[in-house]
Amino acid sequence: MISGSKHIFLFFCFPLFLFSQSFENAWSGHFSYNTIADITAGNGRIYAASENAVFSYDPVAQDIETLSSINGLSGENIAVIHYSQSSNRIFLGYTGGLIEVYDVTTGEILSVIDIVEKQTISADAKTINHIMEYNGLLYISCGFGIATFNVDDLEFGDSFFIGDAGAQVSVRQTTLYQDQIYAATAAGIRRAPIASSNLIDFNEWESVNLTGWIGVQAFAVGLYAVGDNNRLYTYDGVDFVQSINYPSTVTDFKANENHLIVATSQSVRLYDTGLNEIANIGNFAGYTPVNYNTAITQNNTVYLGTRLYGMLQTQTANLTAATELRPQGPLLNKAFAIEASSGGLWAVFGDYDVFLNPYPLDQRGISHLNDNNWVNIPYEALFEAKSLGYITPDPSNPGRVYISSFFSGLLQVDNDVPTILYNQTNSGLESLDIGDPTYIDIRIGGTAYDDNGNLWVLNSRIADAIKVLTPAGQWVDYSITSIIPDPFNDELGFREIVIDDNNYKFFTSSNHGLIGFYENDGGAPLIKNISENGGGLPSDYISALAVDKDNELWIGTFNGLSVLYNTDNFFSGNPVAESIIILDSEGLPSELLFEQFISDIVVDGANNKWIATADSGVFYLSPDGSKTIYHFTKDNSPLPSNNVNDIAVDGLTGRVYFATSNGIVSFLGNAREPGENLDNVYAYPNPVRPGYSGEVTITGLVRNANVKITDIEGNLVYETTSEGGSVQWNLTAFNRHKVASGVYMVLVSGEDATETTVSKIMVIR
Repeated sequence: MISGSKHIFLFFCFPLFLFSQSFENAWSGHFSYNTIADITAGNGRIYAASENAVFSYDPVAQDIETLSSINGLSGENIAVIHYSQSSNRIFLGYTGGLIEVYDVTTGEILSVIDIVEKQTISADAKTINHIMEYNGLLYISCGFGIATFNVDDLEFGDSFFIGDAGAQVSVRQTTLYQDQIYAATAAGIRRAPIASSNLIDFNEWESVNLTGWIGVQAFAVGLYAVGDNNRLYTYDGVDFVQSINYPSTVTDFKANENHLIVATSQSVRLYDTGLNEIANIGNFAGYTPVNYNTAITQNNTVYLGTRLYGMLQTQTANLTAATELRPQGPLLNKAFAIEASSGGLWAVFGDYDVFLNPYPLDQRGISHLNDNNWVNIPYEALFEAKSLGYITPDPSNPGRVYISSFFSGLLQVDNDVPTILYNQTNSGLESLDIGDPTYIDIRIGGTAYDDNGNLWVLNSRIADAIKVLTPAGQWVDYSITSIIPDPFNDELGFREIVIDDNNYKFFTSSNHGLIGFYENDGGAPLIKNISENGGGLPSDYISALAVDKDNELWIGTFNGLSVLYNTDNFFSGNPVAESIIILDSEGLPSELLFEQFISDIVVDGANNKWIATADSGVFYLSPDGSKTIYHFTKDNSPLPSNNVNDIAVDGLTGRVYFATSNGIVSFLGNAREPGENLDNVYAYPNPVRPGYSGEVTITGLVRNANVKITDIEGNLVYETTSEGGSVQWNLTAFNRHKVASGVYMVLVSGEDATETTVSKIMVIR
């Protein structure tokens, strides 16, 4: 039996609401709803479960609402969704055994982890396959058997292990037929009286058939099942007799309204009560191939869950046309790299592994969030550029970005249209050489612009690995063989390049530590590396770099974090990177982010550092790293995963985007890039209305601006100095008490006090 208690149950639910209360509306989700795992209907809405989020559609109002980690969902891969009419709740079952309950009336979300934590069940047997409701109980088909769950008390009841001699067996689906519960399993169909008080006894379960089954459904007056052989069978009272053979894999099997529904990867078939086929839905114009995962019918409308196009809607009276129903979002959830630009966000989904191996090659498109609308560019428009992994906006052309391919070269995109793929035929980029001239493999990693408009490009595993695309369109290259004599065999590749205030270029490597380069106009180019041995690095595998506002180089590695505090003498001295020492919870000194895999480092407008890790979420550090301002994880925030691939900060808005292995989310941070003058200083929200409990942001500031806030009589209530382009006021008088209703003056002056401005904030209590 899997048991659960209300006290344990609620304990794991409280954190889901604490983070939303702490940051109010600071978080936003940017999930892909293209892949639909399951669909259900209830309360006048259609509910579609995507990979790790849900959206609902009202056919009357034609509105769409979403439910994700922003609201409190915490699972990673949804397998099934069930609407309980008796309790007005949505139940989600995940592949890892998690069950989440969404109360449609209150909006509360509860997480049930009993199956997840059950030690006697292997991880691969915890998946939730199907949910059937009867008489106030959910019969949950799992990889180990059947678990029951009370929809009102929200507690587990008995579990049934119905394999031979009570062994675990994967139950794919259950149904009720003539007062018997039928279970389709990987080892046959079994049944037992639903009214039996002893269903936990495996002897109560009678074997009807011994082959493997995908599902079983009672429909009209009959009982039907689909086998692992993708054939539909009819129960004749003794055994299941073959009725229909399907040419492609059956993905879902449902009895819904007046239809028996069989979804296959290539089509959806609808049958009436006489098992007559009344619809065979294949591809629609503009949606080829569709690849169906699931389907339901509701009020003469068919809702189709697909792998690529979200949920499609078509009418039983006209099955030749379909309407696409899904929230806006990127192409996929697993974004490998993101970049904020011009108030928007770019995302790519190609990747390479920890050994910088791009195989198997990814054929995926590009997503661009622009003016709150997603533009998705399909792979077919990319000139066959595969395994896209890095994005660099052109600072002189807001509509242009360059996107690196770790196999095909460098892709130029203008106003959301791919225009040029730079490769060995039209640029200075080179393929690695394996001795076969017909094999082309151009591995482009990081790119970066310098102040002169030159685009610096890293071309991995070749001798002239440093490439430059000049503003005039010319290509220049520089060799790395003085420090890596055999780049093909001795170095796996280069991930990222940054440029400091000295115009020094620093880039990552997998085997040679931190590499610095300076073209040294008028002299011989300078190139040098520092390593774990003598260079102070935690590892020679460098995974992330960032130059901060003080021209200090922050270095993320496979095994921790270090900082090169002085880059000025990198080529002339003996530079040594240093770890940041902090005091742990017991007051003992320790290295900051000791042995963490650092996947990205980004500096915001206040010189604070956002640091992404491979398995510990995100850290937000003070300028010197001595203070951890935030540590966001999957458990205390809407991060959908602790595996964070990339971070992007929009300096205009302060919004911080996180690309995780399970989707993109963003957090409205407080640090914006400083402006050049005080012409656009303003405060928001303004006016501050009754009930508001957050902070007021004063933005449009220059660096080190002095900000004073006084009441209308000139009494000072707050004063601070900006580090970036904005500051926050918590609506108190120097943290002593809340200020009263009234007009408050914001007096701002630049660092040298030669420029000043005045603004006003209205507070209404």
